[in-house]
Amino acid sequence: MLRTVWEMAAGVACGLSLPLFTDLALVVAGNVKIVLRPVRISEHRRRNGLLGVVIPAHNEAPMIGHTVHSVAASAKVSGSDRVKIFVIAHNCTDETAAAAKAAEAQVIEVNDDGRDGKSAALRAGFDYARGQGCSAFVVVDADSTVSLNFVSAMQDALALGAEALQCRYEQTACQGAAVSSAQRLRMLAFRGMNVVRGRGRAALGLSCGIFGNGFALRASLLERVPYEARSIAEDLEHHVELVTQGCVVRWVDAAQVTAGLAETKAAHDSQETRWEGGRLRVVWSAGPQLLRPALRGNLRACEALLAVLSLPFSLGVAMAFLSVALPVAWSRKYGLICLGISGLYVAMAAQMSAEPVREWLALGAAPALVLRKLMLAPRIVAQAGKRVMWVRTGRERAHDGR
Repeated sequence: MLRTVWEMAAGVACGLSLPLFTDLALVVAGNVKIVLRPVRISEHRRRNGLLGVVIPAHNEAPMIGHTVHSVAASAKVSGSDRVKIFVIAHNCTDETAAAAKAAEAQVIEVNDDGRDGKSAALRAGFDYARGQGCSAFVVVDADSTVSLNFVSAMQDALALGAEALQCRYEQTACQGAAVSSAQRLRMLAFRGMNVVRGRGRAALGLSCGIFGNGFALRASLLERVPYEARSIAEDLEHHVELVTQGCVVRWVDAAQVTAGLAETKAAHDSQETRWEGGRLRVVWSAGPQLLRPALRGNLRACEALLAVLSLPFSLGVAMAFLSVALPVAWSRKYGLICLGISGLYVAMAAQMSAEPVREWLALGAAPALVLRKLMLAPRIVAQAGKRVMWVRTGRERAHDGR
């Protein structure tokens, strides 16, 4: 009887974590491929069309000026005058619009019932930019810093024919702020999700994903696949739609957009529960949508389905340790393989840091972070069951993202 209980527990741990570790195995393989066969960077410079940088903003008065200036500096470095910056002030009750105008951005004020959150701001921004003659749109969050080569790298990738792009998206501490081990671990996890996974998928010819910040879409693509996402995880929702329509999001490793860490644990927990809850909500709708092309042998849809079904990394690792701890031979082998994949994945994320040694030392805080994630699980499930409003994450200071 007890043996049956152990076998059932092992089956649950394996079933829950298998999509994650299968996806991570692909991602790790893709990153190894990049090391063995580095991708050559094209020198293509023929940039046609007007590029619209769309910045959705909700009560971002403290940061919006910094973000606009960052994009403007990148546009200046690119040497192109074919760039326009649009700030979409969505349901703002502060001075976001005034601050954006002072920074010399074009401002579009949108006021609605707020139910569609950021996605409503993006739709308004795309429509307005298209009306201004833009042939492609780059999305930058209102609390971000872009690299100086950001605009030129995105323009070059579009000039090579890409319909959709995603660049490196990282988090960093605000200027002058001390960085705790827990915060460093969060930055490591964020880099794994938004850099290691994206570039690994791209190396295998898969769609790298859309991460909500630092992505680009052609106007012609939006005509074929309209931006109809309405959940808090609008980036994941739209990426699923693109993959099911046969589109590929290309990776731009040369460019980077950086956002600051949430400054308090409460702000981070709120952000985490909204993101993960929104992602869980998308699973219920995206799973069946991706399953059909996946069953027909569409490899990009297969990988996207694995990504959608994946547990958060910390919970997946907890499942792997549980598999090792159970007195079931095959479960222990499975768990050890998963922990090996996890180790390679974390090593890749850490080595991309400017301070890899500190990233490794921060792993000492991992057990506490996993426990905190487990404690947030009820809140995440609760968020998944309702439509979540767009809530600003507290970041009051500029961050060094260049």
